[in-house]
Amino acid sequence: MTAERLLVQAVEATNAGDYARAADCFERAADQTATPDDTIAALESAARLRIMLRDVDRAAGLVARAEAVAPGAPRVLRVRAELADGTAEPAARTAAWQAVAERGLPEHRVHALAQLGHLARQLGDHAAAAARFAAALERAAPADALLAGELRLELAIALTAAGDLDGAAAQLDTLEDAPPVDDGSIAGRVLGQRGVLAMARGDHAGALGFAERARASAVERNDVMTYLAASTLIAGLHEAGDRLVDAYDTYVRARESLAALLGEPGRGMVAPAIQLFEERLGPERFQEVWNAWVSRRRGS
Repeated sequence: MTAERLLVQAVEATNAGDYARAADCFERAADQTATPDDTIAALESAARLRIMLRDVDRAAGLVARAEAVAPGAPRVLRVRAELADGTAEPAARTAAWQAVAERGLPEHRVHALAQLGHLARQLGDHAAAAARFAAALERAAPADALLAGELRLELAIALTAAGDLDGAAAQLDTLEDAPPVDDGSIAGRVLGQRGVLAMARGDHAGALGFAERARASAVERNDVMTYLAASTLIAGLHEAGDRLVDAYDTYVRARESLAALLGEPGRGMVAPAIQLFEERLGPERFQEVWNAWVSRRRGS
């Protein structure tokens, strides 16, 4: 079978969701392609599908084959970094994405910088994370307002964590002044970060207001992760203010809402937060809170 026919079958299998067959077709096509560029493209596609299938050993072999065909090929750097994300420690992942940022295809470099920002955040280096997100924002295409908005929000989060509260506020101001570019789903996250920023400044009342608005925005759009983050922030603010029954009620409300939307997986998303809340209070204090919560529910 010709490389052209195998590539057609690979695309058809991908569109049908048969990723194992698609990967096999790309691998077979790589043995018959006419040019090194075509070989690398087929191996890259096969490797990416193997990563999706969690067949990392086979993916690693395909990446190695592509690197042997064209050592240092810019387009192979990204799939090497994607492989590292699932198999390597943070330092190796950082090195892989740094290579993409420096030598990868131009259209891959903004994504690489954003990935470096996320990795720096995981390592607790929030100043470095902010620098990476700022660099990605600077290089993002001006016409891609949605990507710019996401990067600006990530930059605001990193600046808040780094202690640059004024810088974070300036980024959020820019986001709120910009015209909407999607269905508004980022709006709830911006409100939530406003809440985090207010909390960092010691304005718990203001933080609670922003968090409640973020939760309401998330409900309107069935935005599960924003709803969970906003609910966790609300509960934490109530706990900090010694409104323990309100804190517990917030967790229970979130648990039941997500269970109604997602079933048991939704309930499980909130369970760890409730468990930690119980552990912080201790058995006796939590029992008092639970009794007061039950009394409130019966009286409502």
